[in-house]
Amino acid sequence: MTITRPRPGLSFEVALPVAAHPLRTDIACFIGTVARRRVPPAGELQAMPNVLARWLAAQRIERVGGVPVAQLRVSLASGARFVETLLAAASADEAAGLAELLAAQTRRPVFAALLKDCRTLTPLPDALIDDPRLRSFQPRSLLGTDELAAWLRIQRLHNLPVALESFDTFDALFAWDQHGIRDRRVRADDPVLATPLGVAVRAFFGEGGRRCYVVRSGDPSDVFDTRVSRFAACFPEPRGPFVPTVFDADTERCPQLPGIRRLMAGSDMTGLRSGAPPVAQSAADWVGLEHVYGLEDVSFALLPDLIDACARPVPSHVPPAEVVAADERFVECVQEAPPDNLPVGRRLPPPRLDARGLELWRQLQLRALALLDNAGRSFHRRDVQLLASLPLLSDATDLPPPAQWIAWMAQTPGWMLPAADGEGSLLSDRLQIAYPWVRTGDSADAQGGIEAPEGTLAGVLARSALERGAYRSAGTRPLQRYQGSEPVMAWTQATQQAHWTPLGSLTLAERVCLLGPTPRGPQLLSDVTCADDPRTRQACVRRLINVVIQASRGAGNDLSFEPNGERLWARVRERLSDLMRVLLTGGALSTDGTPFVVRCGRDTMQQNDLDAGRLIAQIEIQPAQPIQRIVVVLNLRDAGPASAFANAA
Repeated sequence: MTITRPRPGLSFEVALPVAAHPLRTDIACFIGTVARRRVPPAGELQAMPNVLARWLAAQRIERVGGVPVAQLRVSLASGARFVETLLAAASADEAAGLAELLAAQTRRPVFAALLKDCRTLTPLPDALIDDPRLRSFQPRSLLGTDELAAWLRIQRLHNLPVALESFDTFDALFAWDQHGIRDRRVRADDPVLATPLGVAVRAFFGEGGRRCYVVRSGDPSDVFDTRVSRFAACFPEPRGPFVPTVFDADTERCPQLPGIRRLMAGSDMTGLRSGAPPVAQSAADWVGLEHVYGLEDVSFALLPDLIDACARPVPSHVPPAEVVAADERFVECVQEAPPDNLPVGRRLPPPRLDARGLELWRQLQLRALALLDNAGRSFHRRDVQLLASLPLLSDATDLPPPAQWIAWMAQTPGWMLPAADGEGSLLSDRLQIAYPWVRTGDSADAQGGIEAPEGTLAGVLARSALERGAYRSAGTRPLQRYQGSEPVMAWTQATQQAHWTPLGSLTLAERVCLLGPTPRGPQLLSDVTCADDPRTRQACVRRLINVVIQASRGAGNDLSFEPNGERLWARVRERLSDLMRVLLTGGALSTDGTPFVVRCGRDTMQQNDLDAGRLIAQIEIQPAQPIQRIVVVLNLRDAGPASAFANAA
């Protein structure tokens, strides 16, 4: 057994992950349920997993028999077999101390669970383990003092932000395509679908996204499960007067939004109770969406499971595979032949919401916005945009058809009018809703054969931010995967026919981010927020404000411990003014009048602020509003001779 000591000389170490730029505005955070990817059974001996190698290094065991522990081959069948393979590689002098050190640890049930997961789950690369470690998510820190339990959580990637640079990495780590239909534990030959989280992440990278985080809250429920169980899979409640489910007793599950309490009557959901709690001050207590408070480079947040959690039950049978009759027509020889039967995803109906589910979905969006706002606390994430999909609805008479969404929103409390329960309405410039659902070349494995558009919207916004800047509208940006929509929209009506609303005359495209076809190919037809203020209704204006918030936060972090006085105020004004000039040069600010004003001094602070050590800076900007529509009027007063020739002919 080798004790760790400083070693002079040349050594090679794995480089830490490259940190993202603090003002990068294309990174998304996905929170949802997905299982870890499993590997086929290996032989008796296999390579030392990185998680176990890191645990041994924490026990000051770096070499056994002169060989680094990361290069050993060990047995993961049991704790006893694991120790035996280590002792077989150890020298006579090392064996006694090694056995004594590991004896107590290897007899614990948590160590047996860790060995099982290392044997059955895909291994974790060093870079993926090091990235959470940079944010102190490691044993003896934010993950608690029990090292084995902490490494088990890391191996399962449970309630941890996982940085991803490609969809291939996501596919290697998570079983996103193993969403059980009849049972949440997928067995061989069981029909499966893609999880909502996997569909959203695939769409994000497919539309041009480059980097995202995934927070796994647990394994998904099955498609045929009850509404109560599907909701409990996303929001388990450990105790209280509710109907318990198997998900509430699952310790390897956390709520995607904290503080959600369920009121259940019989087998159906009746609503939520209790107000939105403040964000936990300790990162060790963060769950689900709260992790964005430790990811300063995140600009978008998505919760793809919310629609499925609120949807009405799906009929508990899979329709038989029907032969698809192909139309007789001439096609290119290189085109693939159509399948003989429909995929299982297209044989099932898509998730649809009834009136109760739609109200529940609305309340969850408000809870997510409240969590990002964190009212009453000094820290917040108002610079993060919440992206969501407008749900598909059932054909009930109290729900709007697709062509009447904007008129229904204008008359229904909680959307553009104050809600009757006092919880507010969806009038926020930090919320963007996408519609309609899209059909792509990959969507056959999704429920209903269609994808929720929020992942596509996130990918388009990320690509636009990388190519043109976050302060430019992503409207008219091409869609790379779009093939059709559900429902089929009347696009002229959705983009041009306005309805009276409490916010003025609006079209659906001025309220919802529409994705659809154009003569130049499929595009993002509108890039808007749900704001009640027309000045921030264009999403690019809100993203510009988010950039200013991020830059101001960075300046505050760098200057936190400086003496609060005239010299510091001048440095703050200079730094923020430099940022404003960069934005002005890039075209983000309007040149009509005064583009920006930065103030920081005695005109922005009172004496009690100075006594308390508070520094207050005020920034006024005049964003450059994008052109939404150009109307060309043709005057045909000189067309008289042409009309005469036409009549003569």
